[in-house]
Amino acid sequence: MSFAEITKVLSRHSWWMNGSPEETRETRVPVPGDLRTLTVTADDGVRLHVEVREARGAKVTVVFCHGFLLNSTSWHLQRDALAGRVRVVLWDLRGHGRSGWGSPPNATIDQLGRDLFAVLKETAPRGPVVLVGHSMGGMAILGLADAHPELFGARIVGVLLASTSSGDLSSVTIGLPERTARVLHRMVPVTLSTLRHQARLVDAARRPLGGMSFLLTRSYLFGAHVSKQVAEVTARLMASVPIEVIADFYAELIAYDKRTALPALGRVPVLVMVGDRDLITPMRHAEALAAQIPGADLAVIPGAGHLLTLERAAEVNHHLWALLRRTTGIRPTTEPTPIDGEEPAEEVRRHRRPHRLIRRRQADR
Repeated sequence: MSFAEITKVLSRHSWWMNGSPEETRETRVPVPGDLRTLTVTADDGVRLHVEVREARGAKVTVVFCHGFLLNSTSWHLQRDALAGRVRVVLWDLRGHGRSGWGSPPNATIDQLGRDLFAVLKETAPRGPVVLVGHSMGGMAILGLADAHPELFGARIVGVLLASTSSGDLSSVTIGLPERTARVLHRMVPVTLSTLRHQARLVDAARRPLGGMSFLLTRSYLFGAHVSKQVAEVTARLMASVPIEVIADFYAELIAYDKRTALPALGRVPVLVMVGDRDLITPMRHAEALAAQIPGADLAVIPGAGHLLTLERAAEVNHHLWALLRRTTGIRPTTEPTPIDGEEPAEEVRRHRRPHRLIRRRQADR
């Protein structure tokens, strides 16, 4: 399945993300702005695939960092929502999508932070920047904060972290009994190490079966609001990532810890988002993350799972626009439809439903 086909499926089968069931992709106004693709070379020589959608007269750039086993197409609904108002940058993390991998591989969060720095230098050399990261993409932002804390409050004016964590992922049980989860954590690295020695055979077998694993994908990655088609496409995206990439990054994620980088993010408004059905980076990780970033907000979306950026894109867009208004003063051309009767606000408020704000910035109290 091509990237264009993936985007088409995500758009057509995700009406709850963008509008009413009757409103199809063909009836919407075409996305404005000039889209260009380029290759950014990382500091170790790996070539990173990047897309930039320009907006006439825009000074603000929003950079999206996707999650583990996904690629930049997972952000296209957010890209389209912001089109014409800000510059939008999407990029494929190394080993994912159309980006290279490297030999030997450098599958670390520190390297992802350096990759993000290279992308910023090439695509946003001037003007304010808002960073948006999902899952491992959020960790890449923490990697950047660790290496370049001076950027936060100077060039980077706001951050949205969705379904991510600052560490201690080895304690995640993914909804299993604690004893079973401990056994699983011991088995997975060994299994992946064995599979990577037969990488070509394993990858060839995984890709045709990607669409058949939608039940597993739906159970562990989504909450309640996802179609079979979107779950299948997500499974295909994941099946496209080589087993070598999965094995090397998995080992890094289990050992990863970026809690010491969090104070740098406190220099700018930060919104942490999580679904209350997230089994991969559960709510307690989001609560800990928000608690350790000075003044951060935490928004919980009831019923959403780990892939809330796909499952509940309308809510994600709603909060993203609120962050943009607060940090840059930019508003959408047409105000988003209020959610559950809520009035639009300058700052994040406590939402009745489907949002629940747990912790508000000190300045708003």
